[in-house]
Amino acid sequence: MINRRKNNYFKKIFFNQKFLTLLGLAAIILISFPFAKNTLKQYRINKEISELKKEISDLQNKNVDLKNFVSYLESDQFAEEQARLNLGLKKPGEELTVIKSAAGDNSAGTSSGASIFNIPGYEKGELKDKKSNPKKWLNYFFR
Repeated sequence: MINRRKNNYFKKIFFNQKFLTLLGLAAIILISFPFAKNTLKQYRINKEISELKKEISDLQNKNVDLKNFVSYLESDQFAEEQARLNLGLKKPGEELTVIKSAAGDNSAGTSSGASIFNIPGYEKGELKDKKSNPKKWLNYFFR
């Protein structure tokens, strides 16, 4: 008889509507935590993939620019331009004219325009004014 009462009591508890609702809610909550974690992880991975794809396309564009720059450096036009600028050479039949600007005027070398290549050290004719070392130190500490 006692065994039947205990058995009845457990049946009432386990098959009670409130108990089954709480049990189902707990199961849903336990399942939703890993699901949310995986969803967040997937979002971060997709974001990283899109950033890497953008970086790849930027590097490919830079690679194309560098290939164009190398082909320009290997061309006869570049060799001729450097010979004209640095060596003072000219083509047969051409006359060379030198225009000197005032000593304080720095705009003569910078009017050629910006380079399409973003490569350090590739500035045409741009010379920076050179300061002595003590003046640099004074500027560093007092300006």
